[in-house]
Amino acid sequence: MGKIIILLLIIGAIYYFFIKKPKVNNEEKDESQDLILCDKCKTFYPKNEIKKIDGKNICKECYANS
Repeated sequence: MGKIIILLLIIGAIYYFFIKKPKVNNEEKDESQDLILCDKCKTFYPKNEIKKIDGKNICKECYANS
């Protein structure tokens, strides 16, 4: 009986450390879905690549070229 319990503990430890999938950070997932339209080139970009200038949304690329 003791050998069976030890075997189950070993199998459980192997599952926990090697097979279990890592958790996905929900904050990163939500941030990647926030797309905003650039008013200059009419292309959607992630929120972190948009600058608000004079009430207009401008992407980093258009801002660098202007």
